[in-house]
Amino acid sequence: MRLIIAAIATTIAIASCQKKDNNAATPSDVSITIASPTGATAYHSGDTVFMNADISYATELHGYEVKITDTASGFVVYDDAQHVHDDHFSIRDKWVNTASTALVYKLAIIIAIDHDGKKAEKDIYFQYQP
Repeated sequence: MRLIIAAIATTIAIASCQKKDNNAATPSDVSITIASPTGATAYHSGDTVFMNADISYATELHGYEVKITDTASGFVVYDDAQHVHDDHFSIRDKWVNTASTALVYKLAIIIAIDHDGKKAEKDIYFQYQP
């Protein structure tokens, strides 16, 4: 009996996480608009970096990841992922840097289109000066 209940629960969970249609995923058609930060912005110690982006696509997306990487070392200083099922959504996040040396960071907005690993990504680079 427990096996049947577990099988039903698993089937429901998988079915609830399916795309609304069977169109082939097209990463280049995902619209990713990053409002901030901008590439021209230089941040200083204690400044808050606001990460604001708007995402849209013709069909339901699976989720997203926001990642900030130190371009010199490759070290990821911020990473947040969310499971969202919508064809448009906004990302509103923030991070405070306290590094002691000048750095260039890469902000990557990575959109999970489907469960098959198809992704769209948009990057922006910004400077940090202590």
